[in-house]
Amino acid sequence: MATYDQTRDEGIVSQAPELEQLISDAIGRDNAKNEDRVRGTILGLAVGNLLGLPVEGWWYSDIAARFPGGIKEIRREERYRPMDDDLAQAIELGEALLDDDDLLPNLAKRMVHWMKSNGRGCGFTTRTVLTLLDDGVSAPDAARSVYEDSGGIAPNGAVMRCAPVGIAHSRVPSSLTRDSAISSVVTHYAITCQWSCILINSVVALSIHGVSPDLSALYHTARSDGCPDLTRQSQMDGIPSDIFEAIENGTAITGLCHWLHRNHNLIGHTLLATQVGLWAAATP
Repeated sequence: MATYDQTRDEGIVSQAPELEQLISDAIGRDNAKNEDRVRGTILGLAVGNLLGLPVEGWWYSDIAARFPGGIKEIRREERYRPMDDDLAQAIELGEALLDDDDLLPNLAKRMVHWMKSNGRGCGFTTRTVLTLLDDGVSAPDAARSVYEDSGGIAPNGAVMRCAPVGIAHSRVPSSLTRDSAISSVVTHYAITCQWSCILINSVVALSIHGVSPDLSALYHTARSDGCPDLTRQSQMDGIPSDIFEAIENGTAITGLCHWLHRNHNLIGHTLLATQVGLWAAATP
């Protein structure tokens, strides 16, 4: 799907000191629980997942033809069906964060159990990695193996579920960086997948505390901490880079999303999903 020249030695992103300081300074001493925003974050994830299910994987032209006014209702039968992978994996991640166990092996174990007991919507990359984990390969070696064997695949299966980390560690940015990366490498080893989770969870943490994220500052600070050039990577991988370009240049992001209305074969790209998240954070 997507490629990035990540070597074995790069491993898991463990810290981003300048980004962490930026988040800490922006949040300040806000100790409010902000439970409504926390609930809203998970509810938004659930609603987005459920609304998108009928057209998952469709090209834009097909969606526009079938639903010219957009999709505004959740199918009634979803009340009785098991959770789809986006939401189900986010719940597993949230539960893992509540445990005292190490996140990496704990989440790996939970994800394997989810695949075997539910597995609805499980993507190819995730299922391949989880099958290796079930066969006894440890994390993150299973994800690293699939990443290397595929030539550097970087789908959105990690960033789609990452929000519970932003919630759990909104006041501890160093833990946010570490656990965002760990939550990714259980199944998605690419450095772009890890940074997708770090960036989106940074936005989640700031938003929960009522801080409107300065996306340009956020992105440039992440770059100084080792985040790849996501604009260039998007262009190399053949997906829209409009939002990264706007953020990088400090230009306004409008509520219009024509940049997304294109047919392409990489709809499941982690950097496309990340741009959707950043675009949503900057628009009403």
